[in-house]
Amino acid sequence: MRSLESRNVPEITPVPTGKPPEAAPVAELKLVIGSESEETVVTLAGGLTMATACLLGRVLTELVDQGHRFLVLDVSSLDSCDGAGWTLLLGIRWRLATVSGRLRLAGLPPRLMRSCRQMELAEVFELDGLTAEPVG
Repeated sequence: MRSLESRNVPEITPVPTGKPPEAAPVAELKLVIGSESEETVVTLAGGLTMATACLLGRVLTELVDQGHRFLVLDVSSLDSCDGAGWTLLLGIRWRLATVSGRLRLAGLPPRLMRSCRQMELAEVFELDGLTAEPVG
């Protein structure tokens, strides 16, 4: 697969008013975009948070606007996904559905699969390569 694009996004940590800024650990989301037949594969690594969801949203929206209808997000190296991240993924899934497209999440790590199930999203997303523990 040929890498078409790669972006890094630093996570922004808000500083309480009245206090000087302190060095905060930097988290980032790395994106690699490539194509395989009719599918566009976007590989994510790092954290999908409120701070990084905006960039991913712009990138995925751009891909849909360019005519990419079958997106696969390889999330096997995703460390975390907060509410903003899940909301973004739902929005992109909806946007693709309006143009007869599909969003597939591949390789969802066990911890994120548990979150997905707790929020009752496992039936909403097209998932494959599941590594989650059985429900029970």
